[in-house]
Amino acid sequence: MGSTTRPYKGRTAEERRTERRGRLLAAGLELWGDHGWAAVTMRGVCAHAGLNDRYFYESFPDVEALLLAVYDQALSDLLTYVERAIASEPLPEERIRAGMSVFVNAMASDSRRARIGLAEPAGSPALEQRRRDTYHLFARFARDSLRPADEEAFTVAMLFALGGAGELVINWLGGSLALTPDELAERASELVLSVILPYL
Repeated sequence: MGSTTRPYKGRTAEERRTERRGRLLAAGLELWGDHGWAAVTMRGVCAHAGLNDRYFYESFPDVEALLLAVYDQALSDLLTYVERAIASEPLPEERIRAGMSVFVNAMASDSRRARIGLAEPAGSPALEQRRRDTYHLFARFARDSLRPADEEAFTVAMLFALGGAGELVINWLGGSLALTPDELAERASELVLSVILPYL
């Protein structure tokens, strides 16, 4: 059995690789959230994770791949929270309100999420494309959850509404809107509903 597969301290090689990848992702999230994506470097991430540089390329071919993985993990977590929040809501209006409340409170509880998901990707073509893809992902999620009669018209309206809601949250986090998280979620929900309700 080779050294790459031999158990060490009760853990397999795959378990150790998974743990190291998790540490790199956590370090990438913290550095990106605190200092911006442009400040994230391979050596900085490894130092923050307490790992030798050689372990970086075990999980990621370059820093951009790490950043995309950090973004995708944050997105997956958020989508899971939203799915749980709306699962017990039978009415479209209440589903939108529940989902928006989770979204706003997630951004408010950890400003790094907002920096990564909303404002910070601007300037990186790959990250900016991923952000655009995210709007389409949430539009499809809303379409599948709400089942509109005219799916194409609904998707266009939802993309418009999501873009506006995102900018609203960015301005709120920047301090230009004197609202509590619950007030912001309610205002954003009303605006989104005003746009999409004609297509439900």
